[in-house]
Amino acid sequence: MKNRLFLLSFLWLSQLSLGQELVVKNHSNWNTLNVVKTISQHWYANAELNVRRTNFLSDWEQIVLRPLVHYKVENNIDIALGYSYIKNFQFSEFSTPIDVNEQNIFQQLMIKQQFSKFSFGHRIRFEERFIDHLVLQDTDVYHIDGRKHKNRFRYRLQMAIPLKGKSISLFLYDEAFLDFGNRLRPEKLDQNWMFAGLIFKISEHIKIRTGYHDIFAKRNDLFINNHVWETTLTYHI
Repeated sequence: MKNRLFLLSFLWLSQLSLGQELVVKNHSNWNTLNVVKTISQHWYANAELNVRRTNFLSDWEQIVLRPLVHYKVENNIDIALGYSYIKNFQFSEFSTPIDVNEQNIFQQLMIKQQFSKFSFGHRIRFEERFIDHLVLQDTDVYHIDGRKHKNRFRYRLQMAIPLKGKSISLFLYDEAFLDFGNRLRPEKLDQNWMFAGLIFKISEHIKIRTGYHDIFAKRNDLFINNHVWETTLTYHI
């Protein structure tokens, strides 16, 4: 009986705590062009251009440019080194107060597991981030004063299920972002991404992935839930 009362009290306090947090929502559309070039049997490169609009396409959210160089250790193991340039735009009261830039370098490991009717993928990425440092100069007046350094760890578990031969596949993933601050151990959960969509193989050179992308992020006492329709066109040169 005491255990039940304790459990009920804990659940009630948890709901009360969550109720005190402010949850805001926005709706975005993200479109990505991904160009892939094979260099040799083991080496290849790709470059991504991400165009991200929000508030039902009326405002800019982000622009991301991300080149990578990959080395295929085996058919199911891929390591990569990459760079990201990210432009974050001011678009609401809960976004950055002024436009800021981020540049990061990252190391990535991708492991694939193939089964008879589906496949799993594990993507591990560690980012060294250099972000414009905002300083509040006067009331509601910000300016950029140098850059701050933060580390972040990302793990994505993904699953692909062919639906119609190899031309259409169901694609699902969940990705957790751990904020390391400027150290090498995690401090908090930065955000979580979930995606559900379809991959269409148009030809040997072109694939299109499109679907619903749910982003949940915590910023101080604020929860941000971004509902995104995301489309990626991949072109193999």
